[in-house]
Amino acid sequence: MKILILIALTVTLFPLSASFADPITDAVNECRSIKEPASRLSCYDLLDIAALQLSSTPRFQGKRTVKTDLFSISEPAIIRYQSDGAIFVLAVHNEAGDVVQNLHIGGGGEDQYLLEEPGRYYLRVNGSTTWRIWIEQP
Repeated sequence: MKILILIALTVTLFPLSASFADPITDAVNECRSIKEPASRLSCYDLLDIAALQLSSTPRFQGKRTVKTDLFSISEPAIIRYQSDGAIFVLAVHNEAGDVVQNLHIGGGGEDQYLLEEPGRYYLRVNGSTTWRIWIEQP
């Protein structure tokens, strides 16, 4: 009986419709509340960029240690990378095998690197768990 009373109080005090906020809806509502048209449009434009980054499929993803296939860029590109683990080391190699840049994230998270020179590259990833990498236009 005490459990039923506790459940009834919980449902009454915390309605289901307000149990979890949707960050996308919150962001759209925030843009919608801006009165000045140019500022409101700018806010919506920023949402489009954020939505594309959230929804895009990683070019490479994996777990622990991987050497990727060669990929080509014809103009500068951003290498955006995320790690779920405590250790993540990313080496960018040119086609000849030379290290162009060493990157790392300690403790998980996300970062990015601007790869400026057109060419063919591969990545060597060493991670303690899962990770994702995108190759994007700046």
